[in-house]
Amino acid sequence: MRNRVSPGRLAAAGTLFILVSGLVAALTPTAALAHERRALDKYSLVVGFNDEPAIQGQPNGAQITVTVPGEDNRAVEGLANTLKTTVAFGGGQPKEFKMRSVFGKPGQYVADFIPTRDGTYIFNFSGTIEGTPIDERFESGPGRFNDVEAVEGLQFPEAVPLANDAVRTARTAGDQAAAAAAQADSARTMAMAGIGVGVVGLVVGAAALILLFARRPAESATPERRSQRS
Repeated sequence: MRNRVSPGRLAAAGTLFILVSGLVAALTPTAALAHERRALDKYSLVVGFNDEPAIQGQPNGAQITVTVPGEDNRAVEGLANTLKTTVAFGGGQPKEFKMRSVFGKPGQYVADFIPTRDGTYIFNFSGTIEGTPIDERFESGPGRFNDVEAVEGLQFPEAVPLANDAVRTARTAGDQAAAAAAQADSARTMAMAGIGVGVVGLVVGAAALILLFARRPAESATPERRSQRS
């Protein structure tokens, strides 16, 4: 006779499977991989983009979550007015964005902005956390939190350039045209100056020739006059 498994054992096995799956999912660093974790004094800071993956041209934000691991992972609230957030792209100048608390998620704050370029972004958080000074710099990249992805690879069925890219391309073309025009004007000015110098040279040369021919008859007539007088 075959051994039959009772429905009770099946239910218990199913429950155990669900619990183990949930535990594995909880321990697997999925979303955590897209954020950087850092300790500051007694506080834990978790920083990254508010929405992952971060897509060029899509609304997003610099997100920070502040907790106290030694106090049962207590969420630190009230930091929207004590923290200042700046965002920089690559090595460009940083810009400050207003911090807000996230509804329903104590200890989490976001500075909303729209990343218009794909690549590396730098978040800087300064101010105080419950009186503790903070001035921490976080840069996106491998092993930290994800860079902003270009939108072209996700567009379908055809890639449409973003408006800012089109403006940037037009501005670049305009700058190049202006530079070419400036070079042409400079060359034209130099050519006109050269022509002016040449004309002056011709005038000076002609004047010299006129003076030379004017002197020769006078010099040739002088000996004859002297012979006549003698």
